[in-house]
Amino acid sequence: MILNAVLLSLIAGLATGVGGLLVALFPTFNMRTYDGLLGFAAGVMTAVATLGLVHEALTAGGILIAILGLVAGAAVLFAMDRWLPHEHESLPFVCTDPGAYRRGLMLFAAMALHNFPEGLAVGTAFAAQPRLGLLLTVAITLHNIPEGIAVAGPFRACGMSRRQYVGWATLSGLAEPVAAFLGAGAVTLFAPALPFSLAFAGGAMLYVVSDELIPESHSHGFEHEATLGYLLGFVVLMVLMQIV
Repeated sequence: MILNAVLLSLIAGLATGVGGLLVALFPTFNMRTYDGLLGFAAGVMTAVATLGLVHEALTAGGILIAILGLVAGAAVLFAMDRWLPHEHESLPFVCTDPGAYRRGLMLFAAMALHNFPEGLAVGTAFAAQPRLGLLLTVAITLHNIPEGIAVAGPFRACGMSRRQYVGWATLSGLAEPVAAFLGAGAVTLFAPALPFSLAFAGGAMLYVVSDELIPESHSHGFEHEATLGYLLGFVVLMVLMQIV
């Protein structure tokens, strides 16, 4: 049972790498495309955070746990934002846009934080009811693809090679099998912590959307493209949540 839960969540986690590969297939990557992609990432993350993570935290843990988790998640990303240097002079590649690299790191952190409670959810659900765990894995796999796009986009914009940004996108999803192992192996221990961890991840994602993605996507004169991308990303996740 534990092995099956880990393998399923590994498949879901690796879907972020598929998103990174899709970014690698973009023939060009001008500022209009970049702003639209940032808007799309912001829409995806808003939908996941509000309709998924925070909603589930409210349902399972109540308003207090949801608020505490959300605030804690945002606080951690705020601290990371203050800690990350704004210039990067010792990178293993020529960085043409340090700001994009920093946004990539923020997105990577937010996605990894949110993939951990998803992995816990898969593990605990599979331990309780295998069919539920399988359905949850399908849902997570589908929405991890646009999340991989969100991570890879800024890294590509800063000058990172295809192999590197696809690797970063893939790595962001690998918290899931680890968490699934923990959740399936100790369901009674980790199940009570799930609502807080879901809200925590939601708060982290909302912080990145508000502090990084929306301001940056509206700073180059392509606000309409960014807004269209935002709405498209939100709708895509709404549809995925309904069909699985």
